[in-house]
Amino acid sequence: MKKNKVKQSVVMLFVMAFIGLSEVTVSAQSRIDFHGQDLFLSGLNLAWRSFANDIGPTTSTPDLGHFEDVFSQLEANGANCMRLWLHTTGGYSPAWSGSMVTGPGTDTISDLEDILDLAWEHKVSLMLCLWSFDMLRISNGSTITDRSRDILTIPANRQSYVDNALIPMVTALEGHPAIIAWEIFNEPEGMSDEHGWSDIYHVPMADIQAFVNVCAGAIHRTDPSVYVTNGCWAFIAGSDVDGNYNYYTDARLIAAGGDSDGYLDFYCVHYYDWAGEPLSPFHHDASYWELDKPLVIAEFFPNCSYCTSTSYETLYQRGYAGALAWSWTDTTHQDMLDHIADMSSDHPEDVLIVEQGTPTAAITWPLNNIRIRENVDLTIYADASDTDGTITKVEFFEGANKLGEDTSSPYSLTWNDVPAGFYALKAKATDNDTLTGNSPVVNMMAGESSVPQQIRYEAEDAAYTGNITVGTDALASEGEYLNMTSDGTITWTVNNIPSAGTYDLIFGYNLFYDTPKSQYLRVNSGSQSTITFNDAQTQTWLEKTVQITLDPGTNEIEIEKYWGYMYFDYIKLDLPVLCADGDLNLDCTVNIGDMFILATGWLNPYTLVDFADVSTDWLE
Repeated sequence: MKKNKVKQSVVMLFVMAFIGLSEVTVSAQSRIDFHGQDLFLSGLNLAWRSFANDIGPTTSTPDLGHFEDVFSQLEANGANCMRLWLHTTGGYSPAWSGSMVTGPGTDTISDLEDILDLAWEHKVSLMLCLWSFDMLRISNGSTITDRSRDILTIPANRQSYVDNALIPMVTALEGHPAIIAWEIFNEPEGMSDEHGWSDIYHVPMADIQAFVNVCAGAIHRTDPSVYVTNGCWAFIAGSDVDGNYNYYTDARLIAAGGDSDGYLDFYCVHYYDWAGEPLSPFHHDASYWELDKPLVIAEFFPNCSYCTSTSYETLYQRGYAGALAWSWTDTTHQDMLDHIADMSSDHPEDVLIVEQGTPTAAITWPLNNIRIRENVDLTIYADASDTDGTITKVEFFEGANKLGEDTSSPYSLTWNDVPAGFYALKAKATDNDTLTGNSPVVNMMAGESSVPQQIRYEAEDAAYTGNITVGTDALASEGEYLNMTSDGTITWTVNNIPSAGTYDLIFGYNLFYDTPKSQYLRVNSGSQSTITFNDAQTQTWLEKTVQITLDPGTNEIEIEKYWGYMYFDYIKLDLPVLCADGDLNLDCTVNIGDMFILATGWLNPYTLVDFADVSTDWLE
């Protein structure tokens, strides 16, 4: 446990027998240290805008307008925390190949970062809940529940999630000022053999404990500054008092998974009327449960039968570390906001997040849209500053992949033997308060101009509607495809198109049912055209190329069912290089030793410059 991060102070309360409290009103008031403040977490559960689908590879995520509205109301009423669900069922993120996790999922990290950025603009922290017992809900279908069960019960599959999805997410978002904690599960007891519910498949609690342990250990090692917690369904599984059993002590988690770093930093327990007075945090002080860490009541109805009309204040006075009511989705908003507003008014020093300056960063070399020869060494330089403190490190990223870091100015990193490809470089500065700031992205290409970039988007990662299902085939790309029958659409979101123009679009498909088939094609909601897939071969994975017109940046490519059942495996796009040599209608390249720089008016095309004489400030 990070004892320097989670603090406790003893506060003596007046004994007020006339209000009907059944216990001694002397309690240990826990607080969560967040950016140097000891906070009582006062907020609510969103917990989703689109269930299991607020981040990841769909065109509808994230609904930033909705999040903006919620964060604005939370800020206006003095909230400091909101709980948000992420993978939830695993139906949309992470990315899968069979029962193995292959990545966070297209746009999962960038979508989450957008939400986090918006939250911090309104000084609201987020508790990020990764999974829910819903991952084994029978109605999800066997594709989802089978692979969910496998990552829970098979160590290699579990590790594929940790290595390929969790660690990349935590790495990319390390130090984000809005993250107060990563939460492993929502109410995992509901999918357990010991406590599970009737409409959910079950696994042993030992497997759930092991999953919590290995995920918590990976998070702690990846980002030592962030907290880890877990959403327990009731004190039945979260305390050892009165014959209950706490599955989440350090010793029990480590015994289950074997990772000595796999502990929780604070506890989260839920409460609803069914649990009655014996399990009620509104009738027992936090100290009653004999836990060794701060305790947040992370779900409860704000005006439940046992909660009293001052539920947040009651939890505050009884020594809990926070109150997060359930939920924006299915509770009257004003009920929660009134409690939150009272807390911020009555206890501003324990609730309101104090404005702090975040550091800034900028990559000074290479320039945006630079092109280098492949397999050369590239030194990346960055500037960083902080208005109210000092910079402790600058990290360098290519996309979500961390290249390295530098802890002293001038900040730089050498990327050795850069392979051919298109890259997005970013620097992230961290200050002495663990706040972070990201630089603008610098785009770069390595390789010869005659080699196009080809990008692939899997069908199963696209957004789809209607009677379309995910199928499996070892010969399909990444082992899965979409089976289009009856009505439905498949929509791919394609990012980073360098310029407007005509592009070759390649479909991976299979005419399993017969040949030919025809489907509607739309690009960016424009007029529809018809594509006919008429190859003589059936039950064979094939490719078909058509030409489409794309806009710069982000585009949507949609296939709509017209006539004939068929399988869709993926789409591929051949992207042109950023500069076409000799074409004066486009920006052209300047040969500078092993470097090429796009000419944009400040240098004539084809001017030869000796790279050895060029410094990082040569434009001045």
